[in-house]
Amino acid sequence: MFRCLLGSIPALVMAMAGFCAPVSAWQVSDRQAYNNKMALLTVILEGAKQRAVEADDLETLCLVMSIGNDVTELYLQEQTSDQQIRQRLIGMRDDFSACIGLLDNSL
Repeated sequence: MFRCLLGSIPALVMAMAGFCAPVSAWQVSDRQAYNNKMALLTVILEGAKQRAVEADDLETLCLVMSIGNDVTELYLQEQTSDQQIRQRLIGMRDDFSACIGLLDNSL
């Protein structure tokens, strides 16, 4: 029984250190959070592009593009002065419009 207690002490110490960590260490700037979300969506978008080519699934591709547009628009509501992201949104909207056009033509 003593060995079990000794084995759980490191886990207990690590858990307590996690709870006692300063809150500021978990705070992420708006731009970092946006970049993280878009990095994840980029991976999903690549899979959706591949699926659109292989299985003619334009719906999923357009849906993922729409989510990317929404995330970018929400970011720009908070950070209105970010011109780089504003330009990116214009391109993303153009790509989404093209996707919707292809989807309408395929139906």
